[in-house]
Amino acid sequence: MIFLPKPYVEVLKRRDFFILTLVILVGQIASAFLILSLIVSVYSRTGSNLGVSGVILSFAIPAFFLMAFSGLIADIFDRRRTILAANIVIAFVVFIILLTEKVVYASIPLSFLYFAGNSFFIPSSSAATAQLVKRSQLLVANTIFIFSVAGGVLFGFFAASVIHYVFDNAATLIVCEWLLIVAVVLSLLLPPLPPSHARRVSLAKTIEHIGEGFVHIMKAKIIWFFFLTFAVMQGVIIFAVTLAPGFFRDIAGLSVDKSPMFVLPPIAIGVVVGVFLINRLKNREGMLVSIGVWTLGVALFVLGLAIKLHLVFGGLLILFLVPFLFLLGLGVMIVMIASRTVVQKGIPHNHQGTVFGANIILASFLAVLMSPLAVLMEDIFGYVNLLILGGASFLAVSLVFAYIGSRWKF
Repeated sequence: MIFLPKPYVEVLKRRDFFILTLVILVGQIASAFLILSLIVSVYSRTGSNLGVSGVILSFAIPAFFLMAFSGLIADIFDRRRTILAANIVIAFVVFIILLTEKVVYASIPLSFLYFAGNSFFIPSSSAATAQLVKRSQLLVANTIFIFSVAGGVLFGFFAASVIHYVFDNAATLIVCEWLLIVAVVLSLLLPPLPPSHARRVSLAKTIEHIGEGFVHIMKAKIIWFFFLTFAVMQGVIIFAVTLAPGFFRDIAGLSVDKSPMFVLPPIAIGVVVGVFLINRLKNREGMLVSIGVWTLGVALFVLGLAIKLHLVFGGLLILFLVPFLFLLGLGVMIVMIASRTVVQKGIPHNHQGTVFGANIILASFLAVLMSPLAVLMEDIFGYVNLLILGGASFLAVSLVFAYIGSRWKF
């Protein structure tokens, strides 16, 4: 910890926030283990992006249907209890998946149950971060939160790919189960986390509370602008994940068993650099989002054009992918931290569970659309043309962000 900047050290010195961060980190690593296990198993048997899309839908659909309710739960009941209960449920579901792991297509429906339980964990943990730090520490706390989520997923994918490659699918699921048990134990160490205003539960109050949450989102154009930005970026990530196994197999010549071990380290480095860079940049959040989107656009456009013009191929293409993946991690991290911080600053504490639940509903809806859309667009345009079109689109959007930011003064 002595190598961290002082603001990070001060936030992580808060025992309860540190424990919550560990719970989130371990939970995300476990989720990555489960997702990779399912993706590798299904893609190995089908060789199709559509199979990957099916896995992604298995965790996007539960969130879409449950997040409004789970976000409300986070604003009514003690968030520690919700976090603990969710971790216990998903640990039990993974145990059942482990018993049926030979039947891949039976595991996918069970993953619906896993991410149904996870849907209650996410809003409560998101809202709880604001309870455990000062308002002046929100940007740093959000940086740590996003890093824990993204870093946990990236590390989990990498570690799971190594374990899967060296051992087998059963070993991957066993590690996943043990990680969830650790998350349960850590959850027991959290303090009570009741919302700041207790509410009596009734149908009328429930509808009123959901309405209030959405009013707070829409009452200011800056809040809803960043609310949409945060959700859309998650949809973009799902689009990319759907096509990644096929892209690295067909374009780079890396099998689904090997590609995560190559792909994830440079992305992780980009994420780490983004975490430290965003707190050193003195720009407003709107400009930070524009910088992040521009970074993604440059990475996609340059790689697509280089492949299209046959400037990179074979081993040179593999080397060229390293800075490309680094820029992807960097750009996504900057966009997500900046946009989430604006939303959290602009929303009262007692509505944050509902608001983040609503955001995940939107992100899940986009995932349900983007994953099948990715399969369709790849069939129509091909991987390389999609890189070029995507890069040009991101570059155009970054200019729009810069223009709107200057007009709206954010």
